[in-house]
Amino acid sequence: MILIAAVVIALVAAGAIYSYLNSVQDRAYNNAKLVKVYKVQKDVKKGLPGEQAIDQEYVKSGDIPQQYRPTTALTDINAIRGKVALNDLSSGQIVVDGMFVEPRVAQVSFAQRIPAGQVAVTISVDSIHGVAGLVVPGDQVNILANAPDGTRYLFQNVNVLAIGNTPAPQPGDTTATTTAPGGGSGLMTFAVPPLAAAKIAIANGVYLTLVPPGNQPVPVPAVNQNSLFSGPLTPYA
Repeated sequence: MILIAAVVIALVAAGAIYSYLNSVQDRAYNNAKLVKVYKVQKDVKKGLPGEQAIDQEYVKSGDIPQQYRPTTALTDINAIRGKVALNDLSSGQIVVDGMFVEPRVAQVSFAQRIPAGQVAVTISVDSIHGVAGLVVPGDQVNILANAPDGTRYLFQNVNVLAIGNTPAPQPGDTTATTTAPGGGSGLMTFAVPPLAAAKIAIANGVYLTLVPPGNQPVPVPAVNQNSLFSGPLTPYA
Protein backbone atom coordinates (compact mmCIF):
# COMPACT_ATOMS: atom_id res chain seq x y z
CA MET A 1 0.00 0.00 0.00
CA ILE A 2 2.85 2.38 0.82
CA LEU A 3 4.45 1.67 -2.58
CA ILE A 4 1.17 2.25 -4.41
CA ALA A 5 0.61 5.47 -2.52
CA ALA A 6 4.11 6.66 -3.42
CA VAL A 7 3.53 5.94 -7.11
CA VAL A 8 0.20 7.81 -7.03
CA ILE A 9 1.79 10.79 -5.31
CA ALA A 10 4.62 10.82 -7.87
CA LEU A 11 2.14 10.78 -10.77
CA VAL A 12 0.11 13.57 -9.23
CA ALA A 13 3.26 15.61 -8.65
CA ALA A 14 4.43 15.05 -12.22
CA GLY A 15 1.05 16.11 -13.56
CA ALA A 16 1.09 19.22 -11.41
CA ILE A 17 4.60 20.15 -12.60
CA TYR A 18 3.62 19.59 -16.23
CA SER A 19 0.52 21.72 -15.82
CA TYR A 20 2.52 24.43 -14.08
CA LEU A 21 5.19 24.50 -16.78
CA ASN A 22 2.55 24.74 -19.47
CA SER A 23 0.87 27.61 -17.66
CA VAL A 24 4.22 29.38 -17.31
CA GLN A 25 4.88 28.95 -21.03
CA ASP A 26 1.38 30.21 -21.85
CA ARG A 27 1.93 33.30 -19.72
CA ALA A 28 5.33 33.83 -21.33
CA TYR A 29 3.67 33.67 -24.75
CA ASN A 30 0.81 35.88 -23.47
CA ASN A 31 -1.63 33.26 -24.70
CA ALA A 32 -0.41 33.82 -28.24
CA LYS A 33 -1.58 31.51 -30.99
CA LEU A 34 0.98 28.72 -31.45
CA VAL A 35 1.95 27.41 -34.85
CA LYS A 36 3.93 24.37 -35.92
CA VAL A 37 7.52 24.72 -37.09
CA TYR A 38 10.48 22.40 -37.52
CA LYS A 39 13.49 22.93 -35.28
CA VAL A 40 17.05 21.61 -35.29
CA GLN A 41 17.26 19.28 -32.27
CA LYS A 42 20.90 18.26 -32.67
CA ASP A 43 23.73 20.17 -34.32
CA VAL A 44 23.74 19.47 -38.06
CA LYS A 45 26.98 19.31 -40.03
CA LYS A 46 27.26 20.79 -43.50
CA GLY A 47 26.34 18.20 -46.13
CA LEU A 48 24.08 16.08 -43.88
CA PRO A 49 21.39 14.44 -46.07
CA GLY A 50 17.83 15.51 -45.36
CA GLU A 51 16.69 11.89 -45.00
CA GLN A 52 19.21 11.36 -42.23
CA ALA A 53 18.18 14.60 -40.54
CA ILE A 54 14.58 13.37 -40.44
CA ASP A 55 15.13 9.68 -39.66
CA GLN A 56 17.69 10.32 -36.91
CA GLU A 57 15.64 13.20 -35.48
CA TYR A 58 18.16 15.93 -36.08
CA VAL A 59 15.05 17.90 -37.00
CA LYS A 60 11.73 17.65 -35.18
CA SER A 61 8.49 19.60 -35.05
CA GLY A 62 7.70 22.11 -32.33
CA ASP A 63 5.38 25.01 -31.53
CA ILE A 64 6.16 28.71 -31.33
CA PRO A 65 4.01 31.87 -31.22
CA GLN A 66 2.76 32.72 -34.68
CA GLN A 67 4.34 36.18 -34.52
CA TYR A 68 7.80 34.60 -34.25
CA ARG A 69 7.38 32.16 -37.12
CA PRO A 70 9.71 33.07 -40.04
CA THR A 71 7.85 33.61 -43.27
CA THR A 72 10.10 31.05 -44.98
CA ALA A 73 9.76 28.38 -42.28
CA LEU A 74 9.18 24.91 -43.70
CA THR A 75 5.64 23.60 -43.51
CA ASP A 76 6.50 20.12 -44.80
CA ILE A 77 9.66 18.53 -43.45
CA ASN A 78 9.67 16.04 -46.33
CA ALA A 79 10.74 18.94 -48.53
CA ILE A 80 14.34 18.38 -47.35
CA ARG A 81 14.45 14.77 -48.55
CA GLY A 82 16.92 14.41 -51.39
CA LYS A 83 18.73 17.55 -50.24
CA VAL A 84 21.72 18.27 -48.01
CA ALA A 85 22.49 20.89 -45.36
CA LEU A 86 24.08 23.92 -47.03
CA ASN A 87 25.93 24.97 -43.83
CA ASP A 88 26.37 23.84 -40.24
CA LEU A 89 23.14 24.29 -38.26
CA SER A 90 22.95 24.78 -34.50
CA SER A 91 20.45 23.20 -32.15
CA GLY A 92 17.40 25.41 -31.68
CA GLN A 93 17.36 26.94 -35.15
CA ILE A 94 14.08 26.95 -37.03
CA VAL A 95 14.38 25.20 -40.38
CA VAL A 96 13.63 27.57 -43.25
CA ASP A 97 13.84 27.39 -47.03
CA GLY A 98 17.44 27.33 -48.24
CA MET A 99 18.97 25.53 -45.26
CA PHE A 100 18.80 22.28 -47.23
CA VAL A 101 19.60 22.43 -50.94
CA GLU A 102 20.19 20.16 -53.91
CA PRO A 103 23.59 18.42 -53.60
CA ARG A 104 24.90 20.09 -56.75
CA VAL A 105 24.17 23.52 -55.27
CA ALA A 106 26.06 22.67 -52.07
CA GLN A 107 29.21 21.73 -53.96
CA VAL A 108 31.90 24.39 -54.25
CA SER A 109 33.83 24.18 -57.52
CA PHE A 110 37.48 25.09 -57.64
CA ALA A 111 36.67 28.06 -59.88
CA GLN A 112 34.63 29.57 -57.06
CA ARG A 113 37.80 29.80 -54.99
CA ILE A 114 39.46 32.20 -57.45
CA PRO A 115 39.06 35.87 -56.44
CA ALA A 116 37.17 38.06 -58.90
CA GLY A 117 39.44 39.56 -61.55
CA GLN A 118 42.09 36.89 -61.12
CA VAL A 119 42.95 33.58 -62.75
CA ALA A 120 44.61 30.38 -61.60
CA VAL A 121 47.98 29.48 -63.11
CA THR A 122 50.05 26.40 -62.33
CA ILE A 123 53.79 25.84 -62.50
CA SER A 124 55.91 22.80 -61.74
CA VAL A 125 58.75 23.15 -59.25
CA ASP A 126 61.03 20.59 -57.69
CA SER A 127 61.81 20.49 -53.97
CA ILE A 128 64.89 22.73 -54.43
CA HIS A 129 63.07 25.47 -56.32
CA GLY A 130 59.89 25.03 -54.26
CA VAL A 131 61.26 25.56 -50.72
CA ALA A 132 61.68 21.84 -50.04
CA GLY A 133 57.94 21.25 -50.28
CA LEU A 134 57.30 23.31 -47.14
CA VAL A 135 54.81 25.60 -48.87
CA VAL A 136 51.17 24.74 -48.14
CA PRO A 137 47.96 25.98 -49.79
CA GLY A 138 47.12 29.40 -48.40
CA ASP A 139 50.75 30.51 -48.02
CA GLN A 140 52.34 33.38 -49.92
CA VAL A 141 55.58 33.13 -51.86
CA ASN A 142 57.95 35.38 -53.77
CA ILE A 143 58.83 34.34 -57.32
CA LEU A 144 62.34 34.86 -58.65
CA ALA A 145 63.17 34.47 -62.35
CA ASN A 146 66.11 34.86 -64.68
CA ALA A 147 66.42 38.23 -66.39
CA PRO A 148 68.97 39.62 -68.92
CA ASP A 149 70.75 41.51 -66.13
CA GLY A 150 70.64 38.67 -63.59
CA THR A 151 68.07 37.16 -61.25
CA ARG A 152 65.15 39.35 -60.25
CA TYR A 153 62.05 39.10 -58.12
CA LEU A 154 59.26 38.69 -60.64
CA PHE A 155 56.50 39.05 -58.03
CA GLN A 156 56.22 39.18 -54.26
CA ASN A 157 53.47 37.94 -51.92
CA VAL A 158 51.87 35.65 -54.49
CA ASN A 159 48.88 33.73 -53.12
CA VAL A 160 49.20 29.94 -53.29
CA LEU A 161 45.76 28.69 -54.27
CA ALA A 162 46.58 24.99 -54.30
CA ILE A 163 49.37 22.45 -54.28
CA GLY A 164 48.69 19.43 -56.41
CA ASN A 165 44.95 18.83 -56.01
CA THR A 166 44.84 20.22 -52.47
CA PRO A 167 43.23 23.69 -52.36
CA ALA A 168 43.76 26.41 -49.77
CA PRO A 169 41.38 26.11 -46.81
CA GLN A 170 38.20 28.17 -46.87
CA PRO A 171 36.72 30.14 -43.95
CA GLY A 172 35.11 27.69 -41.57
CA ASP A 173 37.23 24.70 -42.60
CA THR A 174 38.37 22.72 -39.57
CA THR A 175 40.82 20.34 -41.27
CA ALA A 176 44.41 21.51 -41.05
CA THR A 177 46.41 21.70 -44.27
CA THR A 178 49.71 19.85 -44.13
CA THR A 179 52.55 19.20 -46.52
CA ALA A 180 52.54 15.90 -48.33
CA PRO A 181 55.27 13.30 -47.65
CA GLY A 182 58.26 13.84 -49.90
CA GLY A 183 57.54 17.51 -50.53
CA GLY A 184 54.22 17.30 -52.36
CA SER A 185 53.36 16.87 -56.02
CA GLY A 186 55.58 19.65 -57.42
CA LEU A 187 52.56 21.38 -58.98
CA MET A 188 51.80 24.78 -57.47
CA THR A 189 48.78 26.88 -58.44
CA PHE A 190 48.68 30.64 -57.88
CA ALA A 191 45.78 33.10 -57.99
CA VAL A 192 46.94 36.23 -59.81
CA PRO A 193 45.68 38.86 -62.29
CA PRO A 194 45.77 37.73 -65.96
CA LEU A 195 48.87 39.76 -66.89
CA ALA A 196 50.81 38.32 -63.97
CA ALA A 197 49.75 34.83 -65.06
CA ALA A 198 51.16 35.47 -68.54
CA LYS A 199 54.49 36.61 -67.07
CA ILE A 200 54.69 33.60 -64.77
CA ALA A 201 53.97 31.30 -67.71
CA ILE A 202 57.00 32.46 -69.71
CA ALA A 203 59.42 33.08 -66.82
CA ASN A 204 62.68 31.12 -66.91
CA GLY A 205 64.61 29.71 -63.99
CA VAL A 206 61.72 30.17 -61.55
CA TYR A 207 62.71 29.93 -57.89
CA LEU A 208 60.33 30.39 -54.96
CA THR A 209 60.91 31.87 -51.52
CA LEU A 210 58.41 31.38 -48.70
CA VAL A 211 57.46 34.56 -46.83
CA PRO A 212 55.99 35.03 -43.33
CA PRO A 213 52.44 36.28 -42.70
CA GLY A 214 52.16 40.04 -43.09
CA ASN A 215 55.25 40.27 -45.27
CA GLN A 216 55.77 43.71 -46.82
CA PRO A 217 57.04 43.69 -50.43
CA VAL A 218 60.23 45.74 -50.94
CA PRO A 219 62.20 46.67 -54.05
CA VAL A 220 65.11 44.31 -54.63
CA PRO A 221 67.78 45.00 -57.30
CA ALA A 222 68.81 42.39 -59.84
CA VAL A 223 71.56 40.01 -58.76
CA ASN A 224 74.25 38.77 -61.19
CA GLN A 225 77.83 37.57 -61.05
CA ASN A 226 79.14 41.14 -60.84
CA SER A 227 77.01 42.01 -57.79
CA LEU A 228 77.02 38.60 -56.13
CA PHE A 229 79.69 39.48 -53.56
CA SER A 230 78.78 43.10 -52.98
CA GLY A 231 76.87 44.37 -49.96
CA PRO A 232 77.00 43.51 -46.24
CA LEU A 233 78.76 40.46 -44.81
CA THR A 234 75.53 39.26 -43.14
CA PRO A 235 72.23 38.99 -44.96
CA TYR A 236 70.46 40.50 -41.92
CA ALA A 237 72.30 43.84 -41.96
